[in-house]
Amino acid sequence: MTVSAVPLGGIVRLGSGFLAIAVGSALFSHAAERLIHRLFTNRQMGARILGNVSLSLPEAILPVFAFLSSRRHPGTGTDRFLDIGVGAILGAPAFLLLVLWPLYLWATRKQHIPASRRRQLVREPPILMAALAGALALGFLPVPGIRIAGGIVLLALYLFLVLRIEPTADEADALPGGDPVRSSDVFAFLAGTGLVLVGPELFLSGLGELSGPGPSATPFLLSLVLSPLATESPEMMALVFFLRRRERVLGFDIVWGSISFQLTVSLSVGLFLSPWTLAARHAVLGGILVAILFLSTLLGRKRSRDV
Repeated sequence: MTVSAVPLGGIVRLGSGFLAIAVGSALFSHAAERLIHRLFTNRQMGARILGNVSLSLPEAILPVFAFLSSRRHPGTGTDRFLDIGVGAILGAPAFLLLVLWPLYLWATRKQHIPASRRRQLVREPPILMAALAGALALGFLPVPGIRIAGGIVLLALYLFLVLRIEPTADEADALPGGDPVRSSDVFAFLAGTGLVLVGPELFLSGLGELSGPGPSATPFLLSLVLSPLATESPEMMALVFFLRRRERVLGFDIVWGSISFQLTVSLSVGLFLSPWTLAARHAVLGGILVAILFLSTLLGRKRSRDV
């Protein structure tokens, strides 16, 4: 292989995008705990809202850029960018459910999940299973109007799940307090959010070059593997940060809130902005995710009975 055959530009952009997302996640992790405790009486809702706004933005933005790129570059590049977008949408919840969620369960295996979070594990997985199964089914029904309606339903489900969040007993009685929010915390939060907005476009451009021209399964597979490594690095770093601080409840809120976001809002991006024409490989991966959600439901019910 000659040096000219190596897509150095693509590798540089891919690495730059990954670095921007990783640095942004580190800045967010530094500021999130103080902001949540200061600004929200319902800290579970605060963790989910702030976590979704900053940590889950890359996963939603990357497929947006991919689908818009497919429109700007019609022809052979269209299929490539569409596959990258679908791979990013399905790869993010796959990484969360196959890696970060088991990591959280293993790290907290000797501790009880708080009652409010156990109720979430009983209530939310069936809703998310139905959302994912429905979105996958729409990928085999080439009717644009149905896709738009499906995307609206997914957004409504996300809002429904957020509004159903209830604080624990100690959170309900507590007012935001402690040290005032420092300007450095606000700057870290905003800077981190900015970096995770910029990073995905750099990452996408590098991924598009590495996947090469022409129709194939390579763009989907590359996106399925590489996109989560970049876009889920915020969740991974935040989870490790909170677990090291023994903030297992915040760790739960970050991971499970991201799972909820990916299986509603991110799926709606595909339904709104792409043809959403799926293949057997997408259905197989979706079936695996549905199975993991089903196991999570059983886990929630088991832990509820054990307490």
